[in-house]
Amino acid sequence: MSEWCAIGILAVASMLTGIGHVCFKLTAIRDLHFLQKLRSAAFIGGLACFVIGAGLAVICSRYTSFSLLYGMSALNVVFILFLSRSLLNESIDSRKILGATFIIVGLGFIAFSKS
Repeated sequence: MSEWCAIGILAVASMLTGIGHVCFKLTAIRDLHFLQKLRSAAFIGGLACFVIGAGLAVICSRYTSFSLLYGMSALNVVFILFLSRSLLNESIDSRKILGATFIIVGLGFIAFSKS
């Protein structure tokens, strides 16, 4: 597997982790008892996203450096930002957009410094 393929898979893993976080938030805001929340589809789906994302990251760890592997995990913040806007109607202000931009630019520096 090439390093660029690993980067793509890590982006998918970050997206799955972001989806998992949003699923947990959807579970938390529902008015259910604790055990009902643990059995809800959103909680189970979020847990599945976390497990699959972690599995993909473990697979990619063999083919890329730790600095890139760990840096790509910050990408889930960007996914959470846009998912929370579209699914939870949370606001996005200029500071959040600037932070997401810094994350993406920083990942670009890490990825292209390896080339």
